[in-house]
Amino acid sequence: EIRGAGSVLGREQHGHMDKVGYELYAKLLKEELTGEEQTVADLDIRADAFIPEKYIEASASRLDCYKQIAEIRSIGDYKRVCLSMEENYGKMPQEVLNLLVIAVLKSYAAKFNVRKISVSAKGGRLELPSLNSLADKRLSSALDKFASSVRLDMTKTPAIEFPAARSARDVMLGMTKFLRFAESGKSA
Repeated sequence: EIRGAGSVLGREQHGHMDKVGYELYAKLLKEELTGEEQTVADLDIRADAFIPEKYIEASASRLDCYKQIAEIRSIGDYKRVCLSMEENYGKMPQEVLNLLVIAVLKSYAAKFNVRKISVSAKGGRLELPSLNSLADKRLSSALDKFASSVRLDMTKTPAIEFPAARSARDVMLGMTKFLRFAESGKSA
């Protein structure tokens, strides 16, 4: 019933598991076999976000760090990964910090089924899936709390817009703070 499963499970694919790690490989394999895809927000982020080869020279170590970053689901995970990377490789360059902030932002956005995340130094935008999303009391509460710095845009799809900042990273931090408050009901 599953066409082509031999090549997915076969010997040729073993190298991929070594590169991405068992958990991510298992997730990709599940998606391949079941056809289920995890809904992830589209990203339009105008900031450099990667691990430079000068920071982590070994490609296997860089892939391991990317895997750790992909598994970030909370501020605690973010702090743990930051500490681990700085202990092992030294002070993180701006590109790596941006990557970590994006991971946290994506994680919190997923909890509200955000369809698209747009960020630049000129501001940010979280596009929601529908008007029904605004019925979520957690989002309503966060919109009230941050009323002086965010606005609701209803022109095309419901979206929460964030103001310009010194850098795209600062915009992302503001967006993360908003979503973290919405999720927990507490200020960061």
